Amino acid sequence: LPITYETDAFPVARAFIFNGQRYNVGLPVTTVANLTQDTFGYEWDMFYFPRGFFGAGVNVMLANIDVNLLSPIGEEFIAQAAPIPAFNFSGRAYATKNLALNGEIKFFRIPESIEKKIEGDGSYTDIDIHATYNVTRNVGLQMGWRKSAIFYLADTDEGDLKFKGLYFSGVVRY
Repeated sequence: LPITYETDAFPVARAFIFNGQRYNVGLPVTTVANLTQDTFGYEWDMFYFPRGFFGAGVNVMLANIDVNLLSPIGEEFIAQAAPIPAFNFSGRAYATKNLALNGEIKFFRIPESIEKKIEGDGSYTDIDIHATYNVTRNVGLQMGWRKSAIFYLADTDEGDLKFKGLYFSGVVRY
């Protein structure tokens, strides 16, 4: 899942610190942020119904993010990659022969017992609700809503990344 966010010399609405550089209110900042997510996992569809299923699984998401800020006070850049383990629940129901309604939630939270040992915190949540209309056996059209949130806290670094919104896509099966 590649996501790109870009702004061109947008004035800062709330002061923040990025890479040790303070960005004050009103400062024009050009921002480019790229997030890619590759997920690998296993899902077991434990309950089957005549028109759908419900399942659970485990997976690992490899998240890569790079952010570039350009302003009159300088340029700052950061690139991070992290494997994020997650659990998931998913389901599908066929409203008609060609229309599938799908839902999936993936999540992970660092337990409190580990937080103290690693002196950090983190969580990941991804909710995806979509419908797939199968035009043919091998081609489909999707429309859905997705919300993804990643949070981490380590030493003096903190990140809180949230995306949500509608999406449209195509499906090709072989």
